[in-house]
Amino acid sequence: MRRRIIAGNWKMNKTPSEAVALINELKPLVVNPDVDVVYCVPAIDLTTAIEATKGTNVAIGAETVSYTHLR
Repeated sequence: MRRRIIAGNWKMNKTPSEAVALINELKPLVVNPDVDVVYCVPAIDLTTAIEATKGTNVAIGAETVSYTHLR
């Protein structure tokens, strides 16, 4: 059976401290040894999100960045 992956992002809407707060809120809700969880975060949140998810089943990815998002 294929391993399940659940991934999502928050569309550049969180500061680093807000990202950590959201990750801490979600941690107990996503604990599952049979599922990989991925949060794709804005570039400004990468470092803090990686630190906040150490030791969990959550991986961190980066959101797509494009000048078209700035219009």
